[in-house]
Amino acid sequence: MGKHRLLIPILQHFGVRYILRTKMLLKLSEFVDPIIALSWNDIDLVKEFQDLGAEVIEVPPFRFGKEFGIVREQVNSWHRNFRKTPTTKIDHRREYSLKTPKERILSTLRELKRSSQLLLPGGLQRLLADYQRLLWVDTNIEEFESLLSLAKTDMILSITPFANREEPLLQAAGKNKISCFTSILSFDNVTTRSWLPIKFDHYMVWNKYNANELVRSYPDVKEKDITVTGPPQFDFYYDKTYVWDEEYWRDSLKIPGGRPIILFGGGTYRVVPNEPFWLSQLDEDISRKKIPNNPIILFRRHPGDIMDRWQSILNNAKNIVVDQSWMANEKKGQINITRENIENLVSTLKHSDVQINASSTLTVDGSVFDRPQIGPAYDAGKKKQFDRVLKDLYIREHYLPITLSGGLDIVNSREEMNQAITTAIESPELLHEGRKKIVREICTYSDGNCTNRVVDTIRNLIK
Repeated sequence: MGKHRLLIPILQHFGVRYILRTKMLLKLSEFVDPIIALSWNDIDLVKEFQDLGAEVIEVPPFRFGKEFGIVREQVNSWHRNFRKTPTTKIDHRREYSLKTPKERILSTLRELKRSSQLLLPGGLQRLLADYQRLLWVDTNIEEFESLLSLAKTDMILSITPFANREEPLLQAAGKNKISCFTSILSFDNVTTRSWLPIKFDHYMVWNKYNANELVRSYPDVKEKDITVTGPPQFDFYYDKTYVWDEEYWRDSLKIPGGRPIILFGGGTYRVVPNEPFWLSQLDEDISRKKIPNNPIILFRRHPGDIMDRWQSILNNAKNIVVDQSWMANEKKGQINITRENIENLVSTLKHSDVQINASSTLTVDGSVFDRPQIGPAYDAGKKKQFDRVLKDLYIREHYLPITLSGGLDIVNSREEMNQAITTAIESPELLHEGRKKIVREICTYSDGNCTNRVVDTIRNLIK
């Protein structure tokens, strides 16, 4: 009997890191025939997959009509409330704060209409039935069903199950009784992303919190269906071959020698509005010597953010170096991530003296290297209109273990930010135990073997 044929959708850059760069694909190839379903055309990347023995096929875009789009959003709206996480209200409040008065009225009316329909007898059952009906008459799901058939797919491994483009693929697999496993990409996904379109045969997650969130949010999912594996993409941090010599790293990013480094990890506008003010004020306060030790800021933009909102600040900055790597937004996330990109990230985390971000996963990344972590929780704009929503970021369900760890210095003003940076540079050993707790609580494991856990779980599932 031949090997099982395992289809793996890769729809964006994080999938390349997760499946290819961790060597997960190489290890899976020992006992399955992998099929990479790629959503963009990259000749060099395709060749890399093929050189490892994988077949590569193209995933079509997911196309759907207005009726399906409306019903799908209604399902998402229902699920956001059903999963009973405080994150839903927090995210809703933030989204509301970004809307114009007219948009707020229209949004409220839409929500009231959705809620009233679900309150009617049999409302939820009708909604889910409409979803299934429209999925097969108002979308191009048959293209995905045909793709699975032509690829002779036995099973699917999904790492981005919340992605729009995977939905028809997974639904078609469910209809054709193809086994589906998911290794969920990030620890925030269960409580912040959309409704999962199918019940998977097995789930792999970062930590015990994610496991509990799945069981609570999806009644059909039982504890036996879940394995805590930790995050495979963190395995690089425990491999010293990924760390560049500090002098070489500084030279590659054009960072002056002798100056302490503040790593500023940017977020996205829809999550962290008014964030550029922090960067601008830090640059100004370094120039005015309000922050001692003459540090320099290394700015790393979020892969999904736009450069426009930062550009005016960067054009006039005196103490900021921009890391230009890994800017995925311009290509809608559809780029290759090379080993060099990962080495740059690992070296940046290793050699930076203090790290600043607003409720980002980077806090966890940096804690692996025991670097001081600072979380701004205030609106630096004149109107302070986003002050509450910025504070709320730290009490979202997935982030609460970090907030309560004692390893993150949350600051509520410009003055507190400057003092926290000074303390971090001069006494980096402070909050050490808290940072260890962050890694333990969020990643579960700190041994560099999470990829192997995912591979071993899949191996055992298909025996």
